[in-house]
Amino acid sequence: MKIVIGLLAVLVTVVGAILALPFLIDLNKYQDQYKPLIEDALNRKVRLQDIRLTIWPRIGARVSGFAVLDDPAFGSSPFTSLTSLDVGVKLMPLLSGKVEVEDIALRDPVVTVIKNKNGVLNVSTIGRTGAELPNAPSRAPIPSTEGPLKILALLAVDRVSIVGGALTYRDLSAAEPVEYVLRDLQFLLKFVHLGQSPSLHLTTLVQPLNLPVTLDGTFGPLKETTDIDAINLQLSLGKTVFTITGNTAGRDAKVNINSSVINTAHLPITLPLKKPVELKNVEITAVVKGQDAHLSHFSFQLFDGQVKAQGGLTSGSDSPPFTGKVTIQGLQLGPALDALAASSVSISGTAGADLALQGHGFSMQDLTKTLEGTSHVAVKDGRVEGVNLLQEVFSLLKVAGISLDDAKATVFSTIETDLAIKEGMINVQRILMDSHDFQATGNGIVGFDQTLNLKVMLNLSQALSQSIVSSSPAARFALVEGRLNVPLLITGTVQAPSYGLDSKALTGRVQEQVKEKVKEAIGDLLKSSTKPRDLKQKGQDLLKGLLGR
Repeated sequence: MKIVIGLLAVLVTVVGAILALPFLIDLNKYQDQYKPLIEDALNRKVRLQDIRLTIWPRIGARVSGFAVLDDPAFGSSPFTSLTSLDVGVKLMPLLSGKVEVEDIALRDPVVTVIKNKNGVLNVSTIGRTGAELPNAPSRAPIPSTEGPLKILALLAVDRVSIVGGALTYRDLSAAEPVEYVLRDLQFLLKFVHLGQSPSLHLTTLVQPLNLPVTLDGTFGPLKETTDIDAINLQLSLGKTVFTITGNTAGRDAKVNINSSVINTAHLPITLPLKKPVELKNVEITAVVKGQDAHLSHFSFQLFDGQVKAQGGLTSGSDSPPFTGKVTIQGLQLGPALDALAASSVSISGTAGADLALQGHGFSMQDLTKTLEGTSHVAVKDGRVEGVNLLQEVFSLLKVAGISLDDAKATVFSTIETDLAIKEGMINVQRILMDSHDFQATGNGIVGFDQTLNLKVMLNLSQALSQSIVSSSPAARFALVEGRLNVPLLITGTVQAPSYGLDSKALTGRVQEQVKEKVKEAIGDLLKSSTKPRDLKQKGQDLLKGLLGR
């Protein structure tokens, strides 16, 4: 019995001593030893209130009041702070004199990411060892190839978790500063060891969008640099799911993004669309090399058609230069235009286009000044809803007694046009429109503000021309080789076009006809094949032909 009591006394003493260790051992005295190492690794000043040894639920340490201060160029408030940081170590290696970190848990972290007016992020200098902290960061600092992941990998952590907290993103570079907050953070990173591929799980709610976000997958294997051979992630933004693959090497990266369906109504951004649009089989491949980003492949299906694009962009300025090429095949133009905006005039048909663009910046002010490009557009077997060009011609020529199948639509077999874009104007270099009753050609300008200034020549069919001349003799002045050529001016706006006769073109046409008749009459007079008194009659006949009376 005495032996049992003695063993119990020893056990109680040992347990009591173990439980007393957090109060007996002061880890704060090691701050001066380890704090500079952390500051050097992060290239940030670090502040912590207290470090204590923990026994339960695992042996380790708890850091309270931990904060990483921000880049002085962005302010004196913390970049990140948290209620507590718990570090747990493995027991068996510890008994043999080795320290192996098993778990790192961050509770209620608060992180603030800021983009200043020059477009520079406050995270851009984190981990840039060997570089002094700049008083004013450059416009586009080169990203670091070191950082927190390297530190975790060298520590060989089994599990890193975040519970609660928030991440704030504040963009001061926009004309109107914006702020987004990730709330209810749940983060888990497992198997953070050199040579292994960690698994990642993240859930959060993005405000003010009220958008749930989930990210799952793996990346690795981890190295002593940030090079990652394989990235395999699945990102869910509300109801939209993306598969992300790729790799990184130093400051270069290649990323592939795929999604089976993207509905614009489910995206966290507001697009200038009247109706939601559904993109199918979205594929994106992008390559980043330093400050240069190249979109090598971007394709999706839209309104029964296929859209493909590629382009490039160089970051590092307020108005980054970019280039792009877009090819469209088999697009149903009617539904596409209906989704863009409500208009009294719309065009249907199967569309195809080739577009090449270049410019600087993405604001409307920048695009108006710098956007340049060329395009060829073709639409087949369609209708122009809201206007019938023949009806406009009938009205201008005061034609009566001829009925049309549809007075509010123009049916066509083909529309083709070549466009040139420069300085806020779309120069319509050539337009060709084929219909059963006419052929139209023209050119002109469409402004970015949707104003119109087009000249169009309608060459009517022979049968329709004869019917119009019979109904309106005054139309004879536009008759050329048995067909009416009617010059139109289309002005106003895309939403509300207006139509008128091109009086200058008509005057020129009458002058040409008069010149021909005069030449013919003078020639006959010189040849003595006609008499002067007959010349008067020919003049009267000419006026009758031109004026119809």
